[in-house]
Amino acid sequence: MDRIFPTQFYIAALLERGIRTLIYVGANDWICNWVGNERMTLGLEWTGQEAFNSEPLRDWKIGDDVAGRTRSAGPFTFATISGAGHMAPYDKPAESLELVKRWLAGTEL
Repeated sequence: MDRIFPTQFYIAALLERGIRTLIYVGANDWICNWVGNERMTLGLEWTGQEAFNSEPLRDWKIGDDVAGRTRSAGPFTFATISGAGHMAPYDKPAESLELVKRWLAGTEL
């Protein structure tokens, strides 16, 4: 029964409370594509919006290999996983695990 209350309002409310939030998406996902997800994250209305939006989208790596792209500010992180589709952990298990491990540890991607 959430049709009337869009998800982005829930995410913005979490961010306003300082709750760390990760949005990740497979770069090859055609169902929930990364461009749409990125635009949603940039459009979120919260007190850290300006800081988040001013951060560049940059590569994150595992060793010397680019694993995706990321942007982060305050409690909010957006990341893509290169070569992954809608089921990113299935498509790219090592990259997905590393992403989540780093995010949970609070280390930079």
